[in-house]
Amino acid sequence: MFLAERSPAAADRLLARFSERFEDLGRFPMLGRDRRELGTSLRGLLVENYVVFYLVEAERIVIVRVLDGRMDMTREMSQ
Repeated sequence: MFLAERSPAAADRLLARFSERFEDLGRFPMLGRDRRELGTSLRGLLVENYVVFYLVEAERIVIVRVLDGRMDMTREMSQ
């Protein structure tokens, strides 16, 4: 991870933020925005400058992809 090389402390803070948001997601699976325009049943959760794309299944949440929020989501998710 490039951030960890530049600033280990910043990387640790970002990982902690992801952990917090994933805990939120565990309690409230529908927390993220509906992103069906990018994929069937896909949802997106903002974490700092990143978007976590995930699916809600009966017994679990499946993280599909994590992208930098500045990227072209339509192009990246079609790859």
